[in-house]
Amino acid sequence: MPSPNALWFSFWVQGPRRCRRPSQAMILGLLAALSCGGQGVLAEENSPSGAAQKSAAQTGGAQKTDDSSGNEARVEASAQWAALEEEAEKSFLEGRLFDAESKWTKARAVAESNPNKLLLAETLNQMTHLLVKQGRLAEARSNLNEALEIRRRELGEENEKTAETLGNLALIEHREGHDGLAEKHYKAVLDIKKKVGSEASRAITLTNLANLYGEMKRIEEARELYGEALKLDEKVYGADHLEVARDLFNIGGLNYHHNYFQEALPSFDKSLVIYEKLGDSQGQIKCHHYIGLCRARLNEHDKAVAAYKKAYALHSKIKGEGHIDTLVHQLNMARSLDTAGQSQEAEQIYKGALRVADQGHNEAKLRLVECSLEYAHFLRRHGRSQEAEKQLASVLGVYESLSASDRRRLYELPRAYSDLLRELKREEEADQMARKHLHVYGKSAVKPAGKKNRKVR
Repeated sequence: MPSPNALWFSFWVQGPRRCRRPSQAMILGLLAALSCGGQGVLAEENSPSGAAQKSAAQTGGAQKTDDSSGNEARVEASAQWAALEEEAEKSFLEGRLFDAESKWTKARAVAESNPNKLLLAETLNQMTHLLVKQGRLAEARSNLNEALEIRRRELGEENEKTAETLGNLALIEHREGHDGLAEKHYKAVLDIKKKVGSEASRAITLTNLANLYGEMKRIEEARELYGEALKLDEKVYGADHLEVARDLFNIGGLNYHHNYFQEALPSFDKSLVIYEKLGDSQGQIKCHHYIGLCRARLNEHDKAVAAYKKAYALHSKIKGEGHIDTLVHQLNMARSLDTAGQSQEAEQIYKGALRVADQGHNEAKLRLVECSLEYAHFLRRHGRSQEAEKQLASVLGVYESLSASDRRRLYELPRAYSDLLRELKREEEADQMARKHLHVYGKSAVKPAGKKNRKVR
């Protein structure tokens, strides 16, 4: 049966690229397109935001040193590179990935012909964000290794730009499941930043290493590093800054995902207060969401429902009433209401969620399967197995039309359907269902040993 903690959507993927994303702070299964830490949310050592304008100054690329025609041509080429970088970053942040790649490819071509190789290193480093988003990790690693070689040669080992690239390389290794190598890179980055980096920059790397330790179940070490990042950000930005809210949320997320529900609540509450002061609706939504999950796990379902309702109201205000991304809150509400004995109200919410999800377009297909599965579990819990079977039968075709990866993620549907058929004494159909969908986890679907599902946000 899906966990009530598993419900979260891709809404949180859309946050500003500049932030350190919360670690492991979200979802465990159903509707796991998100968040924030749901299985490997990683922070970025640098961000595309505004990097082109900074880079020209940092690399010396657009500085005119004399009036010779050769220097003028180089200055013009460097200005062209900076403009392409800025356009690429803007396109990336706006979600126009094809245009971003086109601009970065042109910027790379211009940089390759420029004697100032630091321009090329900057482009190779920045393109990583696009490549990671598209799952092109081998290309990202190749780019970063080339950028790292240039920066080490031109700037030296103990330089913040060198550390930046090494940190991004650590993110790739983290995503690929090479935890030992990722840890080694992060520690090297911290050593550099202690000597030459800013405290804010060091906080980013502390957070990334804490993310890694959280996944490795090295809980105390992760807590310590998150705490260090929090102290640095409070010192640099003040107590009511967005970075401080994110640090607190990270601490809450770490505690929640390792079953320290009571301990997680104070951090989420403090984070929420800051988000409210800043008027950050997205931050408030995720805090209410996790406060609700904590309360539910502590069997405080009235408080859980109250938190889910706040998250739902804020999310609906942003996305619109009845938007599929708000289903997560409705399903969580329904589960808590049902657990608290308010099954009639819970069923109405399940049915409303199904109506929203049953919209027919591709994005809604996944939501429809998820909502149908949740509602079928509800029906079965209440001894209404015949209705549960009809619910699953109605959505089986939609499940079979999903992509292979989505079918793997929602393999619980045919498994639950097979179990239900056995309960109804329809053994032959149960066996057919199990055999038909066995291939979902066949040899081709199994990932190589040591690989972990991770998301870079």
